[in-house]
Amino acid sequence: MSALDLIYQRSSCHVHEMEHPAPDNVKLKRILQAVMSAPDHGNIKPWHIVVVDTEHVPAMCESMCNAWLENAAHIEPGRIRRLTSYLKDAPMVVLVSANVVEPHAVSRRDQVLAAAAACQNILLAAEQEEVAAIWYSTDAAELPQVHELFGLTKQQEPVAFIMLGSKKEQIIKKRSDVAKHCYQWLGDKQLAPLFDK
Repeated sequence: MSALDLIYQRSSCHVHEMEHPAPDNVKLKRILQAVMSAPDHGNIKPWHIVVVDTEHVPAMCESMCNAWLENAAHIEPGRIRRLTSYLKDAPMVVLVSANVVEPHAVSRRDQVLAAAAACQNILLAAEQEEVAAIWYSTDAAELPQVHELFGLTKQQEPVAFIMLGSKKEQIIKKRSDVAKHCYQWLGDKQLAPLFDK
């Protein structure tokens, strides 16, 4: 399979579409090695990775649930508990953070984007290794307690939780045409479709 075919067929695999076992250390090392090929302006290597193995996922979920309940008054508690219960079924959780170097000529934003690019590389490497994977962020990564729960420093900014496991079945999703998202610039404020639609 070509690299392009791999990218085209990559699909997120929700936790209910995964099963045990999680990838072993040999396979996990191959997947995480892909981080080192992410775009990295300044060659800073601003990546910090914490792996939660199968044994510790339930305790992690309980701690996260308590943190959500303490900090998310706008979210209905039942929804939080349902989400926590859902995540407990993940065979493995990988927290990817940007290990931001400041002060530095490379902006904080660029360093965080490098960590986001590393997350995409993890997803692609997981696909190559036939490992189920999905990227979660937002509420989980932005919780104030994430730093404390995972032993992060103030300079380590959580970017994503990536769940890894075994695929219950191969999923290939139909992709739409990129043409409607692409334009060519013809001068100030002038755009035209790049491809025929």
